[in-house]
Order: sequence, then C-alpha cells, then structure tokens
Amino acid sequence: MPSEPTEHRLHPLSIGFSLAGQIRRAIFPLIIGGASANFLGGVDLRFILLIGLIPLVVGSIVRYLTFRYRYEEAELVIRSGLLFRRERHVPYARIQNLDAVQGVFHRVLGVVEVKLQTGGGQEPEATLTVLPLPALEALRERVREGKGAVAEASAAATTEATPVDLASARSAEDRTLLHLPARELLLHGLLQNRGMVLIAAAFGLAWEMGILERASDWIAEEQSWVGSTVEGVAADVAAAGIVAAVVAVAALVVAFVIFARLLSIVWTLVRLHDYRVVRSDEGLRATFGMLTQVAATIPLRRVQTVTLHEGPLQRWAGRVAIGVQTAGGSQGGESGNADPNRHRLAPILRRERVREFLREVIPELDTPDVNWEPVSPLAFRRVVRGTSFVATLASVPLYFTLGAWGVAFHAVFLAWAVLYARRYVDHLGWALKDDMIWFRSGWLWRRTTVARYTRIQAVALRATPIDRWRGMARLRVDTAGGGASAHRVDIPYLPVDTARELRTHLAGEAARTAFRW
Repeated sequence: MPSEPTEHRLHPLSIGFSLAGQIRRAIFPLIIGGASANFLGGVDLRFILLIGLIPLVVGSIVRYLTFRYRYEEAELVIRSGLLFRRERHVPYARIQNLDAVQGVFHRVLGVVEVKLQTGGGQEPEATLTVLPLPALEALRERVREGKGAVAEASAAATTEATPVDLASARSAEDRTLLHLPARELLLHGLLQNRGMVLIAAAFGLAWEMGILERASDWIAEEQSWVGSTVEGVAADVAAAGIVAAVVAVAALVVAFVIFARLLSIVWTLVRLHDYRVVRSDEGLRATFGMLTQVAATIPLRRVQTVTLHEGPLQRWAGRVAIGVQTAGGSQGGESGNADPNRHRLAPILRRERVREFLREVIPELDTPDVNWEPVSPLAFRRVVRGTSFVATLASVPLYFTLGAWGVAFHAVFLAWAVLYARRYVDHLGWALKDDMIWFRSGWLWRRTTVARYTRIQAVALRATPIDRWRGMARLRVDTAGGGASAHRVDIPYLPVDTARELRTHLAGEAARTAFRW
C-alpha cells in the first residue's frame, strides 16, 4: 500500500517573521491608541504597547504550530487554524503563480516567503511565511510535475493534436525579453519622481512618531534665536527687492525638486535592481530587487489586458511603460507586498522595442499602429464645461486675496481649462484590430489599453441624462482582470448609434469565441 503523504511545517523562523509582519501592520494603531490613552487617562504608552504585543506573539506561535501542508498526487493540501480550522485543496494545475520574496534577513537566514496565486480571487490563495529554500524548490517541482501530468492527459485526449518536442520548445522559450541596466533604472527613477512619495511617507511617519511636535517645541524654546534669524532674512530680502525674493524662493523649489528626484533614483536603483523579464514554459517571469528580492511569474494565458503608459517626461525621453492585468491575483501596484511590479511588466522600455515586446505578451498582435476612431464631436462641449467650472472654483479664493489680480489668474485658468479639454478630447480614441479592441485616453499622461475578444466577459452601455440629451453613450468592456484602479476599456462620449453597433459587435465576438484564462 502506498504510504500516507507526509505533512510539512513552516520553518521555525516563521514565528519571528510573522510577528514582525503583524507588528508592522499594527504599530500605528497601537501608537495612536496608546497616545490617546496616555492623554486621556495617564496610561503609560509603553504599557499599552506591551499589552498589544502579547496577542501578536501568541497568534504567531499558534499559526506556526497549526499550519501544515502536504503534497497529494494531484493537489496541494493546506491546513491551518486552532479553533476555526481550515483545509484548502489546491490542484497543481490551478496554481498560476508561485511568487517568492526575499528580504535581507530572509537571505541571511536562508528562508523565503512564498505567495501562492490561483485564478480564483484578488488575494493570494495561501501565503507560506516562511519556507527554507529547498522546500521552495520542492514546491515548484511538484507544481511543475502536476501541470505536466494535466498537459499530457489533455494531449492524449486530443486525437488531432500535432506532436511537438516539449524539451526543445521549453529551451527555446527560456530567454530574456527585458533586462534593465543601471542606466535605464537611473532614467526611470528620474522620470517617475517616487521621491515625493517617500517624502510624504517620511512626513506622515514623523507626524505619527511625534517628531514634528518635538521640533516645534524646540523652536518655541529657541524663539529668540529663530525670531532674530527670521527678522534678519526678512530684512535682507526687503533690501534686495522683490526680484531677489522670487529668485530665492525659486532656488528653494528647485533644490527641493532635485532632492526629491535623487530620492526617486536611489529608491528605483534599490527596488528594481537587476530587473529581468524571462520567457519560460511557465509564462513571463520577472525578477528584481537589491535588498528585497522578488521573483514572480505571470502565465500568458491569464493576461487579460495590456496597457501602455506614457507621461510627458517619458515621451521626451522616448520611453514607455507596459503593464498587464491578469485574471485573479493581487491587483497591487508598485507598492504591493507580494509583487509590486507584476502589472508594470516593463517599468521602462525604449519606444522602438514596444512592438517586439508586445508580440511576446500577445502573440496574435500584428502591429501597434492602428487607425483611431474619434469620439462624438459634442464631447468637447461636455468636457470644457466641467474644466471651466473647476477653473472658476479655483479662482474664487484669489479674488479675495489678490483683488483685481484675481481676474488675470481666472483668465489664465480658463485658458488652461479650454486647452486641456481640447487636447483631452483629441486624444480620446478607440479601434478594432487583430480581434482586439483598443482604447486610448489622456493628454499629458497617456494610456492605451488592448483587450482581446477572447478575454471579454461583459459589454455594458451607459448613458447619463445629459448623455441622452446630447445623443451620446459610454461603452464599457469588462474582463476578468479589471481592478478598480485599472485603465479599463471604458470609452466615453460615443455617438449613441456607434456605441450600440460597437456593443453588438463586441458581444457577438465574445459569445462566438471561448473565454480562456
């Protein structure tokens, strides 16, 4: 008789890593609660933190003691929970991604955090924190063998299938599609301006930790010195004149921008160090990171939409970014935990390489050059009314503070509103090509999304009362990977007859073709 499958535990260091993760998520609520208790009831903050730490430690130990996983013939079985027990059966064939994350401490201690993704939801099916490296390789091998067995069974059932050399096909696909050298990463950091995000995060952390309050107390204590310094600077500015004051303020602004860009460059060089996208038999595999190393796989069959991102600086530098939306899985962006760049597949790419790269993601793609169809001629009127209202609303405070000069600023804001509306409408467009629907939007920050007919789940037509009055409608195409923040195929301001014809065509194509993950 075959022996029973052996159950495996997580690495004992899971207790420490799990505790660290829970503390990271709970530290701010604990600090806020402790500070409130200290202010209202005189309770020591350290006592509150200690009380809050106890359940986190107990939870981490219980999780380690109750978490088990074992390999069955066709599935991975995961058991967890003490009072409320949970047992999950995950067929190997359904496992889409095995995302491995290694921080500095993970590498030093020889462990890895693994997130197991299927096509069944937005969150990982299971998170194994943490496994020893040999256990990760064993898990990958079992998943690979399970998928191979399913593929062989499907091939045997298909009598008209053409025999292929799987070994040669696999070796042909294991090739690097994208490698970003340090020069490209430096340029990406300069263009993205992540430094502003870091500065905002640091400011929020300083506020929560009370650093800003202590700084203000120090300034209050040194009020005489600070006051004399400010008075001296004000006297110097008054003596130099208004031009010198404007130059000084501009210099401070430029220095701040340069500092933010430098922070962005450093963050990018560390976060995306040695960024590679490799085509393998499993799909597209992205690896990156200096301190925290991430390895994530995106099966091509799960790709729902592909989006090209272009900002003003990217266009000036001749670069684009390419992102994908997948069925299920995490929809996080670059700040996600498991795989911050899964959907930004190519953070930066030379424009001349776009066609070649897109064909690896969408093999059916003929050429990215399409003939764009415009939206309704009445769209400009709809958009300019909204932008003009915002411009007027923004000008109201200036009338009270600047008096007659508020009229000049109002005129400038209105001119910008009209220009923005015109350019925005001019860059709205859609097209049908290569059994795909294309949609572009944006003027300064442009995005172009491509969805294949085989990925369409629903087509909806929407019209507000104003749309119906103007004879327009909005067409929305839903796929399995459309997150809340994703750039969907959502075409506004279409002539109602065009929208209806397009809906009928897309719904018919979606019904005619089989949906594939």
